[in-house]
Amino acid sequence: MARRDVRKAIAVGEGERLWQVYGLSRPEDLVLEVLALARDVVVMEGALEKMEARLVRHAGRGLIRVKAGIDQPGRRRFAIAHELGHWELHRDRTQLFACTSDDMVATYRTDPMEAEANYFAAGLLMPGFLFREEVGNRLLLFEVLSDLAAAFRTSLTATGIRFVETSDDYVAIVASEGGKIRWWRGSPEFEEQYWIQTGARLSAGTVAASLAGGPAERARAEEVDIAAWSEKGIEPGNNTFIEESMHMARYGQTLSLLRLP
Repeated sequence: MARRDVRKAIAVGEGERLWQVYGLSRPEDLVLEVLALARDVVVMEGALEKMEARLVRHAGRGLIRVKAGIDQPGRRRFAIAHELGHWELHRDRTQLFACTSDDMVATYRTDPMEAEANYFAAGLLMPGFLFREEVGNRLLLFEVLSDLAAAFRTSLTATGIRFVETSDDYVAIVASEGGKIRWWRGSPEFEEQYWIQTGARLSAGTVAASLAGGPAERARAEEVDIAAWSEKGIEPGNNTFIEESMHMARYGQTLSLLRLP
């Protein structure tokens, strides 16, 4: 197993471990401010510029300041859980973490410590033993992600990332902005077979390209050529994805869900 996979498993496991430590059994049992206090961390809201949240560590105690005015509860909860990840995993690295919205979707390719904090947050907010049970045999669809996000009180984006990273199917979630791919995540099977180029312009053959920059729309699903998204993995008889995309005008981004027919 690659070192980054080991670190990912450790980070997720540390988030899930707190459910056992504090006897949590349902998502509604997880009150982050109370959990943080039990871990010697105080959570408060305040003004922050260009950041979602910040963690300050001093003399064995911590303070998480989360940006005031975050209007999406799931996004706020992920920001707190992310900073708790830094608190639990990176005690000897630095005494200050100031994290942006980009840090909340960071990977090992961009920033290992931010990625670990994200994996911790995913394990804490959506522990695998509950999340997989809720997913069952359901397909990667926005309707399904909305149900899961409501159950775990998480954002649609965080829920989608958790879905694909725990899936055994060929699935991926992609975020695009300004007609370009901003980030993406795929299931282990997807990433072995296909590859999406971050920073590349959206192909005209994608549903996402037809939505980018437009008003908020309902999700649209179509069958598209794999080559519209991936430069590899195209095989005879296996050359299309089912793409479901939705533009979120409030964030200026389009989310796309990809799966094999």
